[in-house]
Amino acid sequence: MILEDPLELENVNIKNFEKVELISLNKLKYSKNRVRKSINREEIINMAKNLRIFGILQPLEINEKNEVILGARRFEAAKLASFKKVPVIRRKSSEVYEIEKQLVSDLHTKHFSLLERALALQKLLELHNITKYELARYLGLSDNIICRTLSILKASPETFELMKKKKISQRVVATILYRLKDKSKEKYIINKIIKEKLSVAQAENLVAEINDSEILKKHFLKQIKGFKTSLKKFKEKSTILNINKKIEKDIEKELTNINKIITNKKF
Repeated sequence: MILEDPLELENVNIKNFEKVELISLNKLKYSKNRVRKSINREEIINMAKNLRIFGILQPLEINEKNEVILGARRFEAAKLASFKKVPVIRRKSSEVYEIEKQLVSDLHTKHFSLLERALALQKLLELHNITKYELARYLGLSDNIICRTLSILKASPETFELMKKKKISQRVVATILYRLKDKSKEKYIINKIIKEKLSVAQAENLVAEINDSEILKKHFLKQIKGFKTSLKKFKEKSTILNINKKIEKDIEKELTNINKIITNKKF
């Protein structure tokens, strides 16, 4: 059976727990403390299809002003499914409570972007007037997670624009800025990652090399040894293979270029 409206019943008391009431959808609005600003349209379309069949199984949470605290996706899907009323649980609320509630929910659903999560954490730091490490203890998270997430807020305006255009992922930016010691190198690293399409692991290696010249030397020597080994193997094979002149010229050209770089002695 397809439901025109979910849970067509009187206000319900869930035994020993919370009161669920039905409220007109047009009376609801978003809270000013809403953490999640963007919602995947395809997800909402699929959710709306399910709501038409099963109704809303988990009530939305709202505050005294009829503002949605939890259930933004259900709220949007209910509007798309043309519901007139939705089940809600009304709570006495505060700015701190609303942000914390959304963050705790996100630990299970992972629907917020990393930037949205960072902005919410920053807001909690300000409201509670505590350190990042105290916030980590308060939320039951590791210092690493809190610091890594907040690091994205240190991005330059140019990097924010690149994230907005989806030229580089928020996760990669957060990883870079969390590890990078000299922030003046941000532009160079970001552009290199985009140009060479580096993975998160490769980006971490790049930052490690920028942070410590000894790591750069170690990686470089490893590459030289690898090249030397490859060259030896090629020479061994070339003695039993018929290598045409074009391939020989190509190889000689590249070796000449390598030698020019070495003799230039500008590293």
